[in-house]
Amino acid sequence: MRGVTKQMIYQEIIFKNLDNILQFWMLIDAQEQIVHWSKSAAHQLGYSTEEITNQPFTTLLPKGNAENLFFLKRLKEGSHSGSIVNQKARFQQKNGVLIDVELSTQILHQDHQEYLLLSFDNITEVEELQKLVNLKMKEIHQQVHAYQSKDCGDAIQDVLDAVLVSITAGQGLRFNRAFLLLVDEKSQTLEGIQAIGPESREKAWEIYQELRDAPKTLTEMIHYCHSQQIVHDNKVNQLVKKISLPLTEREHFLIHVLQDQKYQLINHEFSLFNTPSVRKIRELFQSDEFILVPMVWHGYSTGLILADNQIMGTPITNLHIQGLTRFTDTATNAIESMKLLVGLENSLHQVKRANIEIRENQTQIVQQEKLAAKGQLVTQMAHEVRGPLSIIGGFARRIFKQLKPEENFFDPLKRIVDTVHTLECVLNDILDDKQQKVIHQPYCDSVKLIHQVMGLLEEEIHQREISVNLNMQGDLPKVKIQEHHLFEIINNLIKNAIEAIDQKGLLSISVKRREQNVDFLIQDDGPGLTVTTMEKMFSPFFTTKEEGTGLGLVVVKKIIDEQGGSLDVTSFVGKGSTFKFSFPTI
Repeated sequence: MRGVTKQMIYQEIIFKNLDNILQFWMLIDAQEQIVHWSKSAAHQLGYSTEEITNQPFTTLLPKGNAENLFFLKRLKEGSHSGSIVNQKARFQQKNGVLIDVELSTQILHQDHQEYLLLSFDNITEVEELQKLVNLKMKEIHQQVHAYQSKDCGDAIQDVLDAVLVSITAGQGLRFNRAFLLLVDEKSQTLEGIQAIGPESREKAWEIYQELRDAPKTLTEMIHYCHSQQIVHDNKVNQLVKKISLPLTEREHFLIHVLQDQKYQLINHEFSLFNTPSVRKIRELFQSDEFILVPMVWHGYSTGLILADNQIMGTPITNLHIQGLTRFTDTATNAIESMKLLVGLENSLHQVKRANIEIRENQTQIVQQEKLAAKGQLVTQMAHEVRGPLSIIGGFARRIFKQLKPEENFFDPLKRIVDTVHTLECVLNDILDDKQQKVIHQPYCDSVKLIHQVMGLLEEEIHQREISVNLNMQGDLPKVKIQEHHLFEIINNLIKNAIEAIDQKGLLSISVKRREQNVDFLIQDDGPGLTVTTMEKMFSPFFTTKEEGTGLGLVVVKKIIDEQGGSLDVTSFVGKGSTFKFSFPTI
């Protein structure tokens, strides 16, 4: 009896303190009715305890979905030892707003009755921001892949808008106001960037009236706020843009929090509340209680998020702090990833502009003495391209290190990283830059390079409606040639074949082993080569193309000869050409 009494006492202690253990929780009986829940859950979902007690759990699920009737049953069926951890779902608040949640469950037994303890976290702002970032990353990736010249600055602005709306929206963290400050790496300052929030209670009421019929999901709310310019051109934006602090000004409280990388809740209980530095911040934002959360990315401080409830005067609770600190990690990764991707895209446009400038100057250059002019063109192109190319490589490698193999952009970005590395090696060879040269493996994977070149030329092949017959023998050994040299050979010959075919032809590529060699065959069904052309085709600067340099086949033959390979060309007018070259295996 005494043991039972103690057990009851222990249970009562745990039950009374459950709100301190779990913030959002509810207890569901065997009839799938809610018999009790936490105050935080009531606040989050908008129902009072009286309204929700003994109501079916399906009251909290989005309306109009017949599958809701089986939601709890499927949860139990998928449980492990009576529990489920971090299951994603969607709840509907009393006002109809949809929120994303991550829930966990545990089956409990008491007096031969079964209950389900369900706890959850609102992850709406994290989920919706990640969706937006994935969408913007996909758009930028498509632009990079298509090599389109578009301004991607709007993509960063969209993410900044989404961050601020997520912090203040009813579907998100529900702060009254939010301020974003970012580190400017160039000027080494902390700059106020953007803010959102009403300037007074009256303005807050006006906004509330406007949003009564607003969209119900956070993504829709973000688009709505963006279209209505709710995020821009307001007085809180003017406040935050007054901030511009050198990072060396360590005595300033904002710089201190930034570099300390720990959040700070500022209110009357804060020990530094009346210090001059904190007082200036309070006066600027006209707020006596606010939270500062540093934005940290791979150990580096990149900015601050400041949020408060100054308009309505609601205290900042542990729930607010937990939500904002968690969300700041996601927001930081989103902003920095977008900045890197936009930097990569802009670097690609620099390469494009450099190529355009080179083409514009080409007419004037070719009027000079031919050998000197062509040599100057090649050197200029290499110099112009190498700088932007190194920037592209740097950005691409930084992003690639953050990706996992299962992510959508892993393979395309790996292609960019590999190709940039190969092109850097080619440029170093062209410029004979001994300082930039590194020791490369004297062998390479021929199949990998064929696929790499075909990936780069895929769009052109598609536009020209060329059919490709690719025949590569399995388990091919590696060949004795450095990777970037073989890349130059394959790339030059396949591009020549594509240009010879022009439209709606057949390109055949085969790679197979022959004794101690690997044979490469690249064949087109273009117009073929005349005897005169075949006699001069390996002469420097000889070309039959209007925009050709006459150096492509010269480079191909030079590399093959230097690397101990062999090259054979056959061609028939009206039927096409075949280039066959071989390299010994390791």
